[in-house]
Amino acid sequence: NICLSGGIILDNLIFSFNTIIPIFLVMAVGYFSKEIGLIDEKFINTAVKFNFKVGLSTLLFYEIYSAQVGKSFNSKLLIFAFLSIVISVVVLCIMIPIFIKDKKRASAMIHTIYRSNFVLLGIPIGINMLGKSNLEYVALLLPVAIPTYNFLAVVILAVFDENGDINIKEKIKFTIMGIIKNPLIIASVIAILMKACSLKLPMFIDKSVSEVASLGTPLALITLGAQLKFKSVVKNLRYSLIATLGRLVILPCLLVIISILMGFRGNELASLFILFSAPTAVSSYIMAREMNSDYRLTGDVVILSTFFSMFTIFIGIYVLKSFSFI
Repeated sequence: NICLSGGIILDNLIFSFNTIIPIFLVMAVGYFSKEIGLIDEKFINTAVKFNFKVGLSTLLFYEIYSAQVGKSFNSKLLIFAFLSIVISVVVLCIMIPIFIKDKKRASAMIHTIYRSNFVLLGIPIGINMLGKSNLEYVALLLPVAIPTYNFLAVVILAVFDENGDINIKEKIKFTIMGIIKNPLIIASVIAILMKACSLKLPMFIDKSVSEVASLGTPLALITLGAQLKFKSVVKNLRYSLIATLGRLVILPCLLVIISILMGFRGNELASLFILFSAPTAVSSYIMAREMNSDYRLTGDVVILSTFFSMFTIFIGIYVLKSFSFI
């Protein structure tokens, strides 16, 4: 029995290691490529734009298009994910201003704690964790998470913007239009419509789409690694560490426990775990800079949460696997 239990523990450790470490090794390629001058900011910006509009969009389309919708569609899962994000934001908007009076800093704390990098890390973690053939739930959560994250981010940053209260309606309108035009949303809707109408791509187009989709994950990880800048983190260390703890430990633990109590197991729970435990979204920094939030603090949390998520996601996968929840 001791040998059997030891073998199970070792298997779970190996599974957790093999899930998360390859992702961060690919990110390291991007980071060190930037450090040694192999790639520059112009290349990174172009690659990010290209991958967002082409690579990741095609990948998301293909994952939904090739998924077994009848088996994977789960309204309970989608509603739970949506409500979890919204309620998290409401609670944070009530609690954070009690302790942090500076509106810029408060908005940055709320923004970085609730908003995960599910777009860039959801599929790569899902592939390593579940396998390419079991990504239906991860893919189907993306059309829920993306617009919810983006819309709430604008509302939060606009409400806490001391200089921009008059433009809240315009900012929200701009965000709604941005969500409608978002390539990931468009790709998701097209894929869902094609599945609903039982439309099939010709073989040569299917293969071409599959090839382009294969660019999405590695290019996303390389560019994400290339955008990390560790030198600036020290300045806001106290607040950035608190926000990182909230993003990677407190919020995921609470939401995953609630998910388990709600009866989610297997691939459903795994997809929710990825959604809740991913580090702060890189796009948070760009939005914070454009909307008068504390963008320096936001950038620091992006860096710290991305780095430490290597350990927290590893531990989370190991715990869930050990208790046979996934």
